[in-house]
Amino acid sequence: MSCFRKLVTALFISLVVLQMPSFAEIEAVKGKRYTLTRQHGPWMIMVASIRDVEDEERRMKDGMTAWQAADELVYQLRKKGIPAYTYVRQTKMGDVVTASDVSIEGRQYIAQHGYISVLAGNFKDNQDDNLKKVLDYIKNKFRAEFLMDEKNGGIFARTPGRPGPLSKAFVTVNPLLSPEEVRQKSVDKTSLALNADMEYSLLKNKGKYTLVVATFTGNAITQLAGRADAAAMKKFEGSFGSNLDLSAEEAWSLTESLRNAKKIGYDQNYEAWLFHDRNKSVVTVGSFDSPGDPRIQTLATMFRAKPGRHPVTGEEMMTPEIFNSPRRPLPGKPIDRMWIFDADPHLMEVPRMK
Repeated sequence: MSCFRKLVTALFISLVVLQMPSFAEIEAVKGKRYTLTRQHGPWMIMVASIRDVEDEERRMKDGMTAWQAADELVYQLRKKGIPAYTYVRQTKMGDVVTASDVSIEGRQYIAQHGYISVLAGNFKDNQDDNLKKVLDYIKNKFRAEFLMDEKNGGIFARTPGRPGPLSKAFVTVNPLLSPEEVRQKSVDKTSLALNADMEYSLLKNKGKYTLVVATFTGNAITQLAGRADAAAMKKFEGSFGSNLDLSAEEAWSLTESLRNAKKIGYDQNYEAWLFHDRNKSVVTVGSFDSPGDPRIQTLATMFRAKPGRHPVTGEEMMTPEIFNSPRRPLPGKPIDRMWIFDADPHLMEVPRMK
């Protein structure tokens, strides 16, 4: 970025991702930079994109740099209770080529200008009513007076459809997340309602993160009493095979067994939680405030698949961990239920009711 005394800040409306349940009190420290991370979003509001214009002939006057304007905009939004962050798209250069597609040595052009984007919010659902309300507020009611003051060097194309510098704000996703990560982090209202009053519901977990150790989909069954139960197999092969109710029941049974593991012969009970969505049910363990909590790795190692050999071919393979009830069969008390854990447990954010 150029020195602010010889630059004009050009303001362009672009993407900002927002998720906030209400206009709550959040940290707003003037001069502090709030940078976008993978933990924000997944759905947000693109408030504005700002860049410096190196055109001394156009306007020779003091003004704010793009970074100064972006930081001030974030600060003003945060004062209103809207979590806002900055995100940088770097300038990309392209080679100048001739009509014969031969590069001219040493000559380049700017293929993509570097923008500082201001994004706001942390929404799980792009249909969230609060997201719509905050978007409307930013576009039509929020006033950052410094953006309107020409002394600060900000310019934007004023049109009937863009009466103000933030009139084109729109909903987007966290640019640091892949589409798959956005899907995993998004939680719809139906799923939240389904889990609201459920025993062992993950919504009751007080932490920010939890570890997924088992996943149940529509065609999942458990091994019963150490054999392939005929009735269970019939359900699996028939119309009940795609019924998520069966998966939900199995997930609930595993969650309860983990919470009472000592009663069935294990060394400890586990803080297990249950969550259902439209496609599956998951069982998680633990409650963590940070993805760097050392307990996460300990639990992941405990539940993760271990190297082993195929019982018939002898080939090396990863053998998933299993959980029996009871842990060890006794005379007159055989294994009643058996569950298989996911081969590679993974961390997920704890969803919250809006």
